[in-house]
Amino acid sequence: MATNDASILSSYRELTMINAQHGISLVQHIATGRVYALKTLDVYNAEVYRYLRENPVKGIPEIEEVIEQDGHLTVIEEYISGQTLRSILENGNLFTETDAVRIIEELCGILKNLHGADPPIIHRDIKPDNIMVTPDGSIRLLDMDAARLVRDKKSADTDLIGTVGYAAPEQYGFGTSDERTDIYSLGVVLCELVTGHFAKERMPVGRLGKIIRKCTQIDPANRYKNVQELQIALSVFDTGFRDDSVQSAWKKYAPPGFRSGKPANILISIFVYAALLSLSLDYKAEGLPPGVPTNACRAIYLVMGLVMLLFTANYLDVWRLLRIDRIRNMWIRTIVVLAVDCILAGLMILLMIFAAVITGGYS
Repeated sequence: MATNDASILSSYRELTMINAQHGISLVQHIATGRVYALKTLDVYNAEVYRYLRENPVKGIPEIEEVIEQDGHLTVIEEYISGQTLRSILENGNLFTETDAVRIIEELCGILKNLHGADPPIIHRDIKPDNIMVTPDGSIRLLDMDAARLVRDKKSADTDLIGTVGYAAPEQYGFGTSDERTDIYSLGVVLCELVTGHFAKERMPVGRLGKIIRKCTQIDPANRYKNVQELQIALSVFDTGFRDDSVQSAWKKYAPPGFRSGKPANILISIFVYAALLSLSLDYKAEGLPPGVPTNACRAIYLVMGLVMLLFTANYLDVWRLLRIDRIRNMWIRTIVVLAVDCILAGLMILLMIFAAVITGGYS
């Protein structure tokens, strides 16, 4: 290590190791008393960190020192306190669409400055682990270790860096990274904040689902071409559902099948509800004693049928109460939903027996 580099590092004393797996420790500058995060990297782009040291970007930790030696990069940067989105999600908390949109809008503002650098900087590892919510509620984008400068239009990325599930296809040799690579990851994160799942597992309905679907297109040409376009799409979504109380209430409380506004979905839903009503009215209460009021059984049949239908469609996000939305595996989630439906069906039978008892049908 060069004498000057050694002198720089000697100006700091280590306070504690905050992430041993990633080699991140908390250090304090001896002269000023300021606290920083120090990390030692084996995979990195030193040019990105040097650029950010000379050209700080709001929302990115300020870079204090960058030292490259023997195939390692030591970075001393601003220490950001708060909670990562990953820790919030792992505690069983999801975000409302309003809060999730706000977070992505703030990230778009940060990326606008990164993508607008000369040459543009692509983050390439946007995920809940690298997004911090500070105590004042602002958003910070961490970990520039996978970032790259876009100097030319290569045919494909040569360094396959990213996190499975969040990395765009072009990061794995199917093209070259550009601004749309980060937009893909933003779409995945937005979906996970709202549903707890990747876009390929579960997609929100309505306008938000359309935005996520466009962000996560396999072909970059079919995504938003830059974060400004994504911001415009989010602002339209925002205006439609945050400020318009009537439309917002409809989106929240409309019965399953009607919220999307698609004619095909509405027609199918009308048929399903009509079929349930018809089955309820035709119910003969067979097997129960003659003294049991048929209309009471029909009412129980209709109400419990609606309850099962609404539960299966996750009306008012009821799955969140039972933590069903946290189950990533689609088949396991389906089995759990069917099991609850069976319990509800059993409850319906018990209610009918209770009706028989209180009306004297059973002695």
